[in-house]
Amino acid sequence: MEMMVMRMMAGDRAGRRRFTSGQRAPFDGIYADCWGGRLPLLQGERLPRHRIMGDSKWIYEGHLSLGLPVSSRAIRG
Repeated sequence: MEMMVMRMMAGDRAGRRRFTSGQRAPFDGIYADCWGGRLPLLQGERLPRHRIMGDSKWIYEGHLSLGLPVSSRAIRG
């Protein structure tokens, strides 16, 4: 049973559509880039470039109702 769940999760990740920096967000939600960043965006906003690494690939993680990402700066404060 656990193997089936793990395969389904891996398949879910593999089937996600990727977006590139500069494209407009097709949905309101949380987007994650290939460098580990997470960002809430509204539909129509442009997916940004990484400030050091340049253009990034982005994956839609889910709707904004899942909650906003926690900033590492907020934790340190």
